[in-house]
Amino acid sequence: MMKKNGFTLAEVLITLAIIGVVATLTLPALMTNTQEQQSKTGLKKGINTLTEAAQMNNAIAGFDYASFNETSTNNTETQSLYGLLANRTNIDYQLTGSETDAADAVNNGASNFVVFFRDGSALAFKNDDSTLVTNTTVSTIQQDGLVYGIAAIYDTNGSKGPNLLSNCQGSAGMLNSAAQDDSGSDCTIKANRVIKDQFGVRLRGGYAVPNGAAARWAFEN
Repeated sequence: MMKKNGFTLAEVLITLAIIGVVATLTLPALMTNTQEQQSKTGLKKGINTLTEAAQMNNAIAGFDYASFNETSTNNTETQSLYGLLANRTNIDYQLTGSETDAADAVNNGASNFVVFFRDGSALAFKNDDSTLVTNTTVSTIQQDGLVYGIAAIYDTNGSKGPNLLSNCQGSAGMLNSAAQDDSGSDCTIKANRVIKDQFGVRLRGGYAVPNGAAARWAFEN
């Protein structure tokens, strides 16, 4: 009589248990890495889009991120950040931080102005004269020949969660109300690196650039 080859019930159960343990240990890390990669890709796409918008607008209309003289949020003909974005990007809608839950999600309750793009991302910034028009720090020329620029928050997935600011200070709960420029932190240390869906950016003349250690790390890696 031939002996049938096969697994006993105990062997199958042990194998399933091992697979379950391995999956439990590896899936969280895999999901984190996937989310990090998506955020990094979103940031790079956003910076490229914002840079192209400024350079195209400068070629067509004669002004870029360093040339605003108004803070209009409804007139596309004005020399404003809204006018530039409305003419050179695909805007879905725009809101102040106090109007809706969607804007609050990006701003964490702040009074920033938010532009939502059709790809699901968003840009939040202080829409006032002291930030966009008359702030001497914003218009100060730096060593690289560009103005310092307008500090803003770029959210790679808009009002969707987790709505947390990426940082290199190991703080998973850091919101965009915290300092954007974490330059003193070392993002090469994995324990310090928290890459979420929001990044600090600066709009400098004809360019958008990362603002802060986490944004620079995500853009360069």
